[in-house]
Amino acid sequence: MKRLRVWLVAIAIVCLTLLYFAHLIGNYIGIRKDLERKSAIVVHPRLGDNEASDFGYIYSMRRENLIREGRLNLGWVVVIPATNDHYSCSYEAGYSDFKTGDSVRLIHTTSEDEGDYGYIIGLYDKESGKAASVWNFNLDSAEFDDP
Repeated sequence: MKRLRVWLVAIAIVCLTLLYFAHLIGNYIGIRKDLERKSAIVVHPRLGDNEASDFGYIYSMRRENLIREGRLNLGWVVVIPATNDHYSCSYEAGYSDFKTGDSVRLIHTTSEDEGDYGYIIGLYDKESGKAASVWNFNLDSAEFDDP
């Protein structure tokens, strides 16, 4: 009887481990499909009221697969050399393969109070004319609460 309990516990542990790994694989596949779906969207940038268009470059990027949460954290920091402003841009849709060092045009809000939707547009090489819809805000004018 004692042996049977040990075997049942061992089988339960193996089954739970397999279920957890199946869950993680499902999340990873979901992240990939969501990125493919968003990347297939053709973004048509437009310059609206209270928006500016500036030339800059990708200073840094983050691309984190948060597999346990089932989401992708993709974003770029764009520097505008003319003003030395830094914009944090979180990916929403469109072209997703911008890299550090790429020259881009950033369409962004002129409001210093809050972020808004905008666009990153590639300028050279294979990124030329490719666009991503992003949520962006100016890091230099943002006020962060102290913890």
